[in-house]
Amino acid sequence: MGATNNTSLLQYTVSSEVGGVNGNFAGTGDSAALSEPDRPSQTTRIRGLAAADNTRDFFLSQIPWDSYNIDRVDLQRGPNAILFGEGSPAGIINAGTKQAYFKDAGEVELRVGSYGSTRESLDINQVLLPKQVAIRLDLLNDHEKFEQKPAYSKD
Repeated sequence: MGATNNTSLLQYTVSSEVGGVNGNFAGTGDSAALSEPDRPSQTTRIRGLAAADNTRDFFLSQIPWDSYNIDRVDLQRGPNAILFGEGSPAGIINAGTKQAYFKDAGEVELRVGSYGSTRESLDINQVLLPKQVAIRLDLLNDHEKFEQKPAYSKD
């Protein structure tokens, strides 16, 4: 589905509301004007309750994830989804990072979008010593442009 972060992933999940300009929920709770949030992960709601806790490899994290270095995303809903009720009543969103493994592999991804947007990513896994040492390199060049000039986002 091409999701690259929490906002673009939660737009397609059941019982989730996404805040901000691209979402379906203002995220303010007081009928204030819709604006782009500073931290998009905090203006989402799961099961109509609250924002889910964001974790990276099951450690609580406020760092937003991007799909170029993420292997898997798990959504556990509800307070009993993990750690027997510790954490948000909405559950957690866990982003599992890519890990080096003992097989040479690589992947190149190129996306082209509206208004001249481009996104390139490179993922290389290399075995240095068989069954002992492997290294993985993940790179990203994401240049998102918008209809209104000179608005853009570059990662």
